[in-house]
Amino acid sequence: MITIRVRWLGNASIEIFGDKHILIDLNPVVDPEKEADILLLTHEHEDHFDSDAFNEFGADANLYAPRSTLEKFDLEGNPVNPGDELEGIVKVLESDCWKSEESVSYFYRGVLHSGDSASFPDPGDRVRLLFSACFPDNYDDYVEEFKRLEPELVIPFHYDPREGDRDAKGLKQRLDEENIRSKVMEAGESLEIPD
Repeated sequence: MITIRVRWLGNASIEIFGDKHILIDLNPVVDPEKEADILLLTHEHEDHFDSDAFNEFGADANLYAPRSTLEKFDLEGNPVNPGDELEGIVKVLESDCWKSEESVSYFYRGVLHSGDSASFPDPGDRVRLLFSACFPDNYDDYVEEFKRLEPELVIPFHYDPREGDRDAKGLKQRLDEENIRSKVMEAGESLEIPD
C-alpha cells in the first residue's frame, strides 16, 4: 500500500508524490519540492503554464499535454487525448474548458485534477480528492457534478492566493450547505490519502 501526498502550489498547480513525482499545470505560487518525473498540462491557457518554473522543475520530466498546448508553448512532449493512460498510472479524461482549443482532466490514484472545467468526467473509480476551479458563475454546475461523482473531498483551486481566496471560500460555503466535504488549502499545504 502506498500513501499519496498531494500539495497545492497555487493557481491550478498541484504536486503529487506517489509512484512518481507528478506536477500538473505548472504555474506555481509556491515552488515544487523537487523536479518532476511526469509533467501534465490540461490546456493552453497561459495561467496554467510558466516557462521559468518549467525550466527549473519540469524540463527533464516526461511531458504530456494536448497537442494545441504543446504547440502554443513550443514544447516537445507527448500529445494526449481523452481515453489515454500514461505510464500505466494516469488516466486522461475529457474536459470542457471555456475558450480552450483542447483540454483534458487527469486522474491518478483517486486524485482528479479538472483544470478549468465545470463538468467532470467519471474516471470509473472512486474520487478521493477532486481539485475544482471555483468561478462563482459556475457554483451551481459544480454542485451538480459533485453530487453525481460523490468525491470524498473537494479542494477549490485555480486562483492566486496572494490576491485572496474569496471565490474558494464562497464555493466552500456553498458546498457546506449541500453537505459536500471541502477544504480551502493554503499554497504549499499538502494532504495525504492512503491508496
